[in-house]
Amino acid sequence: MGMGGVQRTAKFAKFLGLYDWQPYVLTVTPKLYLASDYCLLHEVEKAGVKIYRTGTGELETNGHKVVKFKNDSNRKLLSNISQTFLIPDSKIFWKSSAMELASKVIEENNIDILFATAPPYTDFLIACELKQKYNIPLVLDYRDSWIDCPNNFYPTPLHKSKHKKLETGVLECADKIVTINDRIKELIHLRYPFVNDEKVSVIPQGFDPDDFEHSGLLPNKKMKISYSGSFLNYYTPKHFIDGLKLAVDKFPELKSNIEACFIGTFPEQYKQYIEQLGLTEAVNIVGYVEHSVCTKLLAESDVLWMMINKSERSDLHSTGKLYEYFGANKPILACVPEGVARRSLDMHGAVILTEPDDAQAIADAILSYYEMFKTGSMPKPNEQVTGMYDRKRLAGKLANEFNLLHKNEEVNA
Repeated sequence: MGMGGVQRTAKFAKFLGLYDWQPYVLTVTPKLYLASDYCLLHEVEKAGVKIYRTGTGELETNGHKVVKFKNDSNRKLLSNISQTFLIPDSKIFWKSSAMELASKVIEENNIDILFATAPPYTDFLIACELKQKYNIPLVLDYRDSWIDCPNNFYPTPLHKSKHKKLETGVLECADKIVTINDRIKELIHLRYPFVNDEKVSVIPQGFDPDDFEHSGLLPNKKMKISYSGSFLNYYTPKHFIDGLKLAVDKFPELKSNIEACFIGTFPEQYKQYIEQLGLTEAVNIVGYVEHSVCTKLLAESDVLWMMINKSERSDLHSTGKLYEYFGANKPILACVPEGVARRSLDMHGAVILTEPDDAQAIADAILSYYEMFKTGSMPKPNEQVTGMYDRKRLAGKLANEFNLLHKNEEVNA
């Protein structure tokens, strides 16, 4: 499988071997994909990671099992229906087969630490049962909040109460909790006062420096401004497209001197919208590509654009693409509300910030970067700041948490 949620776990698995930890990965044999990315799979296999899959059949490498990207409103409706009837999520049906295979892996390989990442939150339930069965230390990795995640749907108070009960159980069971940002950690402490501060550590999202070892890149004749990722959960390119239109209307020369590059799944309705606005010449819809190709395209860009939609809990979002952008070492146009993402950008040194829906401010930012591009005066990011998000370093922090738990286990044995 591809897309951003895969990368954190795949990169941890890739680098943990550098710190004397051998990862054994339990996952599925997927039948349908929104995207497939075999370069990430090859990376972890090359690093000696052992992968165990539930289900039958072989991994599909020719791509014909990738399903068409759904309209976001339809996808959200189906998600809400699923969350109404399946608790904690649609992966609950995986639980029994995962328990069976995980038990075999643990017994055959003398596993020292259990590590579970979510969403899906079913992973946490599986890991807790395994801890109780084998008395192995457990680390939970929150890539998103659980109860407070803006993508989660609770049709009744009873549904939310059930989720809270499940989360209470896994937090009591866990020996260590890792989150991607301080805000998620704060919400865990506020909602569950029994979780002490020392039990929760923050290991942020990051970038793999190996992905950005591109040499011999030639300067662009047009200013290339790129976006990497999908448009899910009401994330939308509309306000950026509107801003680009305003910028082109003000300086018509821009249309033939800019390339707005969209890397990833792209909503069909906005292809038509681009045509209606007469911006086809200025836009390049690349589509989904493997991660190694994506990072090369980022490295070839002059500016990187990102957005986070406004929502009740948008302050929680620290999207993985932001840290990939740090790795590309490029100026950023960030259309984000207040929250952890803005705070991460504060010390970047080469960023223009706007609200996500302010088309005029986006237009002004595009024109400002265009003037700098023409004069060769693009700002440089602060590499001391961006270097903090090196995934090798972050895997070392996770390995240190494993070491402490393993040491305590030996002392108490």
